Formats: sequence, C-alpha cells, structure tokens
Amino acid sequence: MSAAYENALRTIADSYDAEVVRWGGKSLSRVATIVVNSGAFFNRLREGKTFSVGNLEKFAAWFRVPANWPDRAIPQDAAVALTSIGRPPLPASTMPHPYRTSDASVDCNRPALFQSKAVR
Repeated sequence: MSAAYENALRTIADSYDAEVVRWGGKSLSRVATIVVNSGAFFNRLREGKTFSVGNLEKFAAWFRVPANWPDRAIPQDAAVALTSIGRPPLPASTMPHPYRTSDASVDCNRPALFQSKAVR
C-alpha cells in the first residue's frame, strides 16, 4: 500500500478519534471490529503496519457516510483525505448499503411509517 493511502487513512482515523472525544460515539477499535473484524487494526496502522486494498475500500465506504460519524458530519480534514483516495464523502441525506447492492440508498429525511397488528 502506498504511503499516501496509509497517511490518508491515518488522517481519517485521527479525525474520527477527535470527534469521538468531542461528541462521544464508537471507538476506533469498535469501528475496526465492525468493518474488518479486527479491533486492533488502527493500533497496528499506528505501529507502521500496512493493509490491503480491500480493507482500505471497506473503511472508505464506512467513513464516507456522514451518519457513521459522531456528530453526523465529516470534518474537513477527513473529507479531504477521503477525496484524496478517490472516495469523497457522500451527501448527508444518503446512506449506502454496500453489503447488499451498490445502488441502494435510504432517504434519511422521509418519515417512518409503522404498521401495527390489530389487537383482539
């Protein structure tokens, strides 16, 4: 993996960490467990270990969604880093579902409709 990609992912991780300190939320270890099933991923990255293109893609897909950030907004330095790896942040009104289909999205501004069963 090139140093530019490693630096970009470190920048994104540092920015996320700062947002968690500011707003609260999932730790980087928890995010790494969710995304690549390895809670130690970011510790290894900080120790100079490398990672696969597949893992970069998975993290970029997760971090580019504003809803995954503690304040539901991607900080400027993380947005620049995401753009530098070819994965600019998505609009705040969409939330992709990369594990189902690349075209799926959810309009987060639509009201939820609930149906209940009749009680007898």
